[in-house]
Amino acid sequence: MELAFEKMERIKSYQHVVEQIQSAIGSGTLKEGDKLPSELKLTRMFGASRGTIREALRVLEQKGLVTIKTGVKGGPTIKEANTQPMSDSIGLLIQHQKVSLGHLAEFRELLEGHIAATAARHAAPEDIRELADLLKDASVHVDTRPSGWEVFHKMDARFHMTLARAAQNPLIQANLKTIHDNIKVYFHQHLPFSQSLLEDNLKDLSDILAAVQKKDDTLAHTLAKEHVAKFNRLMEGPVDA
Repeated sequence: MELAFEKMERIKSYQHVVEQIQSAIGSGTLKEGDKLPSELKLTRMFGASRGTIREALRVLEQKGLVTIKTGVKGGPTIKEANTQPMSDSIGLLIQHQKVSLGHLAEFRELLEGHIAATAARHAAPEDIRELADLLKDASVHVDTRPSGWEVFHKMDARFHMTLARAAQNPLIQANLKTIHDNIKVYFHQHLPFSQSLLEDNLKDLSDILAAVQKKDDTLAHTLAKEHVAKFNRLMEGPVDA
C-alpha cells in the first residue's frame, strides 16, 4: 500500500501570533476596548522578534480586529467585530470590475425578498413599531417635497436594515449592510429623481410593512423583491414606454 501524505506547511511566525490573538478574541478572553500589551511585552510573551509582532498587528488591523493608535497612550486596542472588512472586500471587487451593478442588484433582490418573508414570520411587536415610526418620518420628509434622494435614501436604508434585524439572523444583517454600503454610490449616480418616484418608493415600503404586520410571508417576499427589482431597473436605464 502506498501512502500519499501532504507535506506540512510551515506556519509563519506572525501567523502564530495572529491565530492566538484571534482565538482570544473569539473566546471572549479579549473584548472590545481591551488594550493589548505593548510591542515589547508581546515580543517577550511570544518569544518573537519585534518585526514579527508588528506584522501580526498589521494583519489583525487589516482584518478589522484591532485598531492601532500612535503616541504615549496609543497601542493596539481590540475592536468590535463588524462587517467593514467584508464591505471593503466587495468594494475592491467592484473597483477591479469583478462585481458589477447588475451583480449587486441581483443579489440584493434575492436577499431583500428573503428578508421580508422571514421578518413576516419572526418580527416582534417592537420591530413593527420601529418600522412604522421610520415610515412616519419618511412620509413627513416626502411631504416637504425635497429636491433629491439623499435624506430619503438614509431612511430607506434604515427601514431595510431594521427589517433585516427583525429576520433574526446576524449573517443576513451583515450581508445586507455590505450590499447597502456598496450599492448606495449607484443610487446617487444612476437613480433618476422625481416626486412621484419618491412617493412610489414610500408606498412600496408601506405595502411591505403591511404584509409583515399580517404575517403574510409570501406577499412580503413578492412585494420586497418587486420593489428592489423596479428600482434596479431604473438605475440601469430608462424604461421603455
